[in-house]
Formats: sequence, C-alpha cells, structure tokens
Amino acid sequence: MKEFTVRMTKRFVEIVSKPIRTKNDIIMIMLEAIPLLTNGDILERPDNNYIILRVDKMKRLFFVIKNKIFSFNFPFNIEVKLEEENPIIYDFSTDLELDALNLTVLKSAYEEIFLENEIKGLLDLDSELIQIIDSFESKPNKDQIWQILKKLLIFEPGYLRFDFDELHENGKLHPLNHLDINYSSDGTFKIGIEHTINCNTFIDILDINSDSYYLSK
Repeated sequence: MKEFTVRMTKRFVEIVSKPIRTKNDIIMIMLEAIPLLTNGDILERPDNNYIILRVDKMKRLFFVIKNKIFSFNFPFNIEVKLEEENPIIYDFSTDLELDALNLTVLKSAYEEIFLENEIKGLLDLDSELIQIIDSFESKPNKDQIWQILKKLLIFEPGYLRFDFDELHENGKLHPLNHLDINYSSDGTFKIGIEHTINCNTFIDILDINSDSYYLSK
C-alpha cells in the first residue's frame, strides 16, 4: 500500500468547499489535485485541509476539510522513483505522464469541449482539440489526450462523503452526522451515523482489505 498526503492551498480549499453536484465537478477537482500531489511537500496528515492519494487494491483520492471528508476513485497510475517522495502520475493506456503541460492541455480541453452546453459533432470536437493543442508551444500527442479525455468521461467515481452538518441538521431527515452516497440530486441518499468519524475510519469504510462495516438499528 502506498499513501501520499499533501496540504491543500487556500485556493484548493475554496474549490472543494463548494457542493459537488456533477461528474464534471469531480473531474475538475481531480485535475486540480494532481499537481499538488506531484509537486507539494509530502507530509504526515495535518489536522485539516489535506489530500490523500491512497494506492492499494483500490486507488482513491481523499479530501479532508472542516466538517467534511469525501473520496472518489482515481483512474490513473503512479510510479515512485528512488529518493523521490512525490509520485509520478501517468495514464497506463497511453503511457502519458500527467505533468504540468499535459495537465494544462487536459484542463483546457475538458473545460472548452465538455463544459460548454453547445452540442457538437465528433469532427467539431476533434478540430477544437487540435486548436487547443496548437495554442501551446510544446504540443502533446492529440490521440493520447483524446484517450485520457474519454477515460475521464467514462470512469466510475464511486463518490462517498461524510458530513458533520450543523447548518442543515433536521432530526432523522437530515442527521447531524451522515454519509452521502453519490453526488447528483437524482442519485444521492444519506445514511445517518451516531457519532462523528475521523479520516482513518472513513478510509477504513472504503478499504476493501479491511472488514466490512454493518448497518444496525
């Protein structure tokens, strides 16, 4: 098992403090988190505002901020070189490293192609990606970028969140301590829990190598 922990920047805390409602929100958070993991100081878990990349049989990102912990699946691979603390993150199917340039291109392409409401044909999408890549002095391989964009579109997030929600607490309808399963308003549901939980317990709930938790009356 490998685990990498980095502190969030002030800007990143603001990003992850906003409600997650769509898969696009998850993808953009992931693309913002990767450079922190590959360039930030690897440290022991602080009290708050940190990211964990945990790689075992499961690969997951964990985000810990005040009164909230959430996690989703991580679709990329890592490599760690000798005497280096930070992971190298790459896409296994294309062997493309998600370095600063490739991440910038991916973020620009995803925002401009998939976050717009306009419906476009495949030729239009391909042409737009070429224009985005051509705007950079160093140009990554278009087919590799397309493969990663498609991976982001189809990967299963497996989203789970723990909330300590004093603001919206409403008895058993909206328990003070609860787990939120899924992220969209159409698919989400809550499971109330009696006490607050810490990051270790939250990770243990999702760890397929540890004993399962049980719901009880």
